Amino acid sequence: MVQDYIIQSDLGDEYKLRITSENRWMLSEYLCNQLSKDCLEVVDIELERSKGLNVTNHKILARIEECIADFFQSHNNVLFCFFCDFISLVPSKKKDMPVQEYRSKLFSAMFHRYVSQHHISNLYNNVVKIKGVAETFYVHIIYRQEHSKYAKMIAEENLKEFNKPE
Repeated sequence: MVQDYIIQSDLGDEYKLRITSENRWMLSEYLCNQLSKDCLEVVDIELERSKGLNVTNHKILARIEECIADFFQSHNNVLFCFFCDFISLVPSKKKDMPVQEYRSKLFSAMFHRYVSQHHISNLYNNVVKIKGVAETFYVHIIYRQEHSKYAKMIAEENLKEFNKPE
């Protein structure tokens, strides 16, 4: 399953949003089999700026929220699981905060604002902090209450596989 969105700003910036189930590298074969038994699918969110250098404004963030929410609402059998990346820098006043952490906090704020404004309950955003060799990674798992068992399994697998002992 792949769904692509192109989001353009009034200033000519362009963002590519991809929601895909093709990135299953973070799930064990056992967990994939368990999800399949219950006809569930884990999907990833990929977002990249493909054109422009302007600051991403609230209008664009709201469009991104809407695309993700519309997909989630039209697919009752999905859980989102994605890493906040560090590949491209994000313009920010918080120079002492790593890019991954900034993206994670921004996404969490967007999630909470959206569910609050739309009076959505039984939808959760679990942020899993994974201590890497040189930095901390943030994995978001978005799920419905009835899929909490699987969200917990995904979180535990990611911690077991990627977390480095201190």
